Amino acid sequence: MAMSFDTRHAPRKRRGAVLLGTVGLLAAGLLSTTDSRGLGWWSPSGQARDAAWRATMPAMRLADESAPARPAPPAAAWQGSPEARLIAIYRLVGQHRLADALAASTALVEQHPTFRLAQLLHADLLAAHAAPLAAWGGASAGGSELAALRDEVRQRLAALRERPPAGAVPAEFVQLPPSVPFAIAVDASRSRLYLFENGPQGMRLIDDFYVSVGKQGVDKLAEGDQKTPLGLYFITDRIDPHALQERFGAGALPLNYPNAYDRTRGRTGRGILLHGVPPVTYSRPPQDSDGCVVLANDDLLGLAARLPQRDTPVLITRRIDWRTPEAAHASAPPAFRRAFERWSAQRLASPQAPAAITDASIVAWRDDRELMVVTFREQAGPGQPRDQVMRQYWGRDGDDWVVVAAGQVH
Repeated sequence: MAMSFDTRHAPRKRRGAVLLGTVGLLAAGLLSTTDSRGLGWWSPSGQARDAAWRATMPAMRLADESAPARPAPPAAAWQGSPEARLIAIYRLVGQHRLADALAASTALVEQHPTFRLAQLLHADLLAAHAAPLAAWGGASAGGSELAALRDEVRQRLAALRERPPAGAVPAEFVQLPPSVPFAIAVDASRSRLYLFENGPQGMRLIDDFYVSVGKQGVDKLAEGDQKTPLGLYFITDRIDPHALQERFGAGALPLNYPNAYDRTRGRTGRGILLHGVPPVTYSRPPQDSDGCVVLANDDLLGLAARLPQRDTPVLITRRIDWRTPEAAHASAPPAFRRAFERWSAQRLASPQAPAAITDASIVAWRDDRELMVVTFREQAGPGQPRDQVMRQYWGRDGDDWVVVAAGQVH
């Protein structure tokens, strides 16, 4: 497998043979479809795509000075987030526009020198001037570090190529009232965090970010197992970076792990955060935390700036099941809705009853049993000094539903 800029013949005319090597193979193999953002990727043969890490692509020619001018590199290669720029550079490689790719990668690494994926791609493009590359990343890293970078680029490209269906939401988001302006879903299989805005027209996906999760994957059970918990959690606060160790980066958003239901199952651990990265790096491999969800510092700051100080729901799942909002709303079992209505009526008729129960949000989750997580506000009634926000975990009990864990939020 080789890649080179051959300048031995008439270099002043920019004429020479180019073998598209592993950088191109990566772009060709992983960016071989058009995603919902309208990125038209060059598509290789099926055989080359199946052997993307080892096949050799055919030779091509660089245009000389007499050829028609090539189109300018897309603005995305020079503007926007570092991730968007990286993807645009891969696209240039896939289109055989290696000189444009090198120019764009030069700008990217100068502006973001700690972005290791960009540095790796840039190093390969530079090294290709001198000699063929025997392998992707041959000019830079090796061993486990290279494997981690390969995993990261696969996750980034796959998540951007295989976009969620337009207008879809996670199946678990059954009902979110206007008092919940944002919601987050983390797809561990995609190393991706999706941010939803809950506006007058309902929920819509407004942004998404690459993330890292636990070194040992997901489904946290115990303190120190280096796993990220699965389930529904809520942001409880915002921690200033000056109050944190440097390894947490630009700040942190704590989650309420273990939640009330986790404690009934004996799950232990603490300090699960959405947090940034240390200043020496731009991002971390897909599985590289002690259980937290980790974002690039710029992404964390952009996310935190939009969210309320607390109470944003954060769904962490192995893989998101995308549904239409109508289908998600209809997924709540009628038996559960009847049980919650009965409980609400009894609560409103009890001594020291609240004036009303409002702003109910419902999120479904399947753990060791089918669950419904309900958060609502009890408006202060006679003799009550203030409103209370409550949270209940309802579980299926045969044909009925019962409260299996509950507590006051604030």
